[in-house]
Amino acid sequence: MSHTTSTQSNTGTIASYAKKIAHAGRPDMDIELDDYSEGNGKVYTTFDAVTGRVNITTPQEARFDEIQISLVGSVFTFVGNLSPQSTRSRVCAKHNFLRLNMPIPESSYPQPRVAEAGHTYTFAFNFVIPSELLPRACSHACSNEHVQAAHLQPPPSIGNLFLSLKDDLTPEMVRVEYAIEVKVIQNRERDGKEMVLANCSKKIRVRPATPEAPPMNIAAGDEEYVLSKVKGLKKGMFSGKLGRITVSAAQPSALVIPSPSVSPEMTTQPTTTARVMLRFDPHDASSQPPRLGGLTTKIKATTFYATRAATDFPARSAGQLEFETNRGIYETSVPLSARCVESVAWTAHKPSPAYTRRGSASSTSSSDDYYSDSALSPADCHSTGAEEGKEFYTASILVPITLPQSKSWVPTFHSCITSRVYCIALTLTIHTPGTGVSSSSVRLQLPVQIAADGNNGRRASMTAEEAAAAELEAQEEILEQRVRQESIARNALDNEDREDCEVGEAPPGYDDFAPRRAISVGRS
Repeated sequence: MSHTTSTQSNTGTIASYAKKIAHAGRPDMDIELDDYSEGNGKVYTTFDAVTGRVNITTPQEARFDEIQISLVGSVFTFVGNLSPQSTRSRVCAKHNFLRLNMPIPESSYPQPRVAEAGHTYTFAFNFVIPSELLPRACSHACSNEHVQAAHLQPPPSIGNLFLSLKDDLTPEMVRVEYAIEVKVIQNRERDGKEMVLANCSKKIRVRPATPEAPPMNIAAGDEEYVLSKVKGLKKGMFSGKLGRITVSAAQPSALVIPSPSVSPEMTTQPTTTARVMLRFDPHDASSQPPRLGGLTTKIKATTFYATRAATDFPARSAGQLEFETNRGIYETSVPLSARCVESVAWTAHKPSPAYTRRGSASSTSSSDDYYSDSALSPADCHSTGAEEGKEFYTASILVPITLPQSKSWVPTFHSCITSRVYCIALTLTIHTPGTGVSSSSVRLQLPVQIAADGNNGRRASMTAEEAAAAELEAQEEILEQRVRQESIARNALDNEDREDCEVGEAPPGYDDFAPRRAISVGRS
């Protein structure tokens, strides 16, 4: 036993000593960012300049060939491995969606390219946060062009508490990271293969500008979002019906995160409003509208993640999550407000004649004014008993929605293997006048977008080298797509069936449309 322990101890000592020797020969690398300090929560947005320098000091003389400085963006996801044929506990995926390389002028390198021992070499860099990604960042098949356009928008940084300083409602299964990456490259003499002598990276927090998108088209019977709900009410435990109440709301406008360039003293928390429309259809003339109770508001953040690229916008109602082991979903809610709405007044509406003839430019129905701003349509009005000439009541509640400061909010986004969406959950409590009947509640789930302002007003300037490199990269991307499209079209023409084509067949000429001459029939 003692001999085995001694052998293991000697082996560990030799390994640690070899590691120390190898580490002692590695250069010391330090990345400095302008206007940046650890733990200050600095956020970069669209068109912001990420500037700084890399300081490299070698303890001994070393030959190298190139210094690579890059701004990289990556998404990391993993799901639990349920396959019995594998011993791994999880399946991981990584998507590199961004890589911007900093061109280093030849004058910045030592001549020859041999780093002197103890000498510090400084290389400056200047990157610009792009407004969109190159098409190769999303090269997989998508169901439509809108999905691909969303995948080509830079996602925000999530999943790093050290950078965000607050909880951003992201599970441990997902990370979106941006970093300044530096590599010291040496080409191997025998085959020219690149070897990384040393590397280091520094993570930064990015929140790209995200404009407000058009309202979602919510289909009837959607399981994820509920914009309207009808509930029947009873007078008491053993009494008859009181009537039915319809609660509806439209999708509120987006919650807009202010630009990081605005000073904290001048910023306010993102705020929007939702209008809840109520309609009560009494069962008979003696039934009065119910008494309202409390209204609670929550915001639910849903994070979709996968180890395989998504071809469409993810949705819980799509039925794909229950059967696909390479996808997952994480939901969490944050309370926003709880208020009493007992003082909300009901307005009675007298039924209008069903077949009153009037001019097309006039409107005498009070219900038309109500439904012009509500989530209910005139068709819903007729379906709830208005066509029978019954009186009904309406009310509205204006609900302010403000994001709390206790969380780090990121805009709504969709990338190839992860997405973040939000919805507002409204729960209204309703009290019936009878005894023995517990209060009822109606819950709506409204989709809401979190957008973000950027520095779109001032685009950061690029150096001549950066502009030339960006233009060359864009032209190469366009040329590659054009060659690919021409190749596809050429193959399609070659595969056409030519059996129905005659040799020499050509489009009709002018002779085919010349007027015909009359031919006289001679007598025999």
